[in-house]
Parts: sequence; structure tokens; C-alpha cells
Amino acid sequence: MECLPCIFPIRCYSRELSDSREGLLGVLAGDPRPRYQEDPQRVYGLSFAGRNVKFTVDGDRLTVIAVE
Repeated sequence: MECLPCIFPIRCYSRELSDSREGLLGVLAGDPRPRYQEDPQRVYGLSFAGRNVKFTVDGDRLTVIAVE
């Protein structure tokens, strides 16, 4: 399995995720999108450590846009 490079802007970091950051990056690098999705404009959501992580994927780059 090929890993996606993840862009995780500092504005999206939270204290609640600091202990599980490496785990989150590992999950995101595995490309958690449904296999049939290829829309670079689509915002995806992932529940992790009690938070909703929102991200986009454009080509081979995943960008976290929010952690709620």
C-alpha cells in the first residue's frame, strides 16, 4: 500500500490530539477515502480520538482542513 503525504497545518492541531498525532497521521497516510472517490473538491470526514478530522485529497496529497 502506498502512503499519501499528509499536510497538517498548525492551525488544525489541538491539545486533545497531541498524544495521538502519529496514529492519526498513519491513518491519514493510508488514504481512508472510499476507493471509488477521486474528487479533489470533496471534503471527507474521519472520526478519530473523539474528534472529526476533515480533509481533502488532490492527486497524491492529503490536506487536513479542520479538526472539530
